[in-house]
Formats: sequence, C-alpha cells, structure tokens
Amino acid sequence: MEKFEGTRYNSMWDGSTRFILGITAACCLIPSFLDDGIWPTIVCLAMLAFVLVTLLSIYYKIDGDQLVVYSFFVPTAYPIDKIKEIKPTKIVLSAPAASLTHRLAITFTDRKILKSTTPLIISPVRQEEFIRQLLAVNPQIQV
Repeated sequence: MEKFEGTRYNSMWDGSTRFILGITAACCLIPSFLDDGIWPTIVCLAMLAFVLVTLLSIYYKIDGDQLVVYSFFVPTAYPIDKIKEIKPTKIVLSAPAASLTHRLAITFTDRKILKSTTPLIISPVRQEEFIRQLLAVNPQIQV
C-alpha cells in the first residue's frame, strides 16, 4: 500500500454522527441489563467498537496533486486537476463522510475517475481551508 503524505483533514462529526453513536451505545446497554449471559453484551460492544473504528477511520489528505480519501484505513487517490466542481450538499448518500449535514459534493471532469455519475461526497473539517488548498493546486475548480 502506498504511503501518502500531505495535509490531513479528519471527517467532520456533527449531531447526526453523535446520534448514531448514541443509538448504538444505547442498544449495547440493553443486553447488559438482561439475564441472557455475557455473550450478547460482548457482541454488542464489538458492534459499538466496529462503528466507532469505522467513523474514526474516515479522513482525507491533500498530497501534492492528489486528493486521498481514507475509508476504513484504505486510501483511494483522486487527481485534483480533474476536479470540476465543489459544492455544499445535504444529500444523504453513502459516502466516506462521518457527517450527514456538513458535506461537500465533488464532481470530476472525467466519469472514469469514480466509475459513476454520482459525485464524491466528503465531510472534511476546516472546509474553507480544504477548498483553498484544492484551489491552489487547480484554480479551474468551480466553487
């Protein structure tokens, strides 16, 4: 696996992310109050750990002329010079984004990059700084 450097932007956590974690934690507490043994509690705690690790493993890096999206610690690099447009979105698509409300939709000039017509949906913290850094690499991006 290639090692990427550059500026790291964690995925933003908002109320929706905390709500999902809260619901998962509450569902994990229920078996601990029942007399069904220890195994349901262990399974629920493992599920809570999986959800937490999944959310913590989403982050983004700008490395030279590449936008690298990490999802479950697996990097996927996208060329910044092929980005056509960045705009805020509230679309609740499955995406490498922990936030459900503070999201950016990135469309590319070439459909072969995503192998789809849907945009790349991400939720970086410090969004203005993130966009400025992308514009420094590719000033042709429409914001």
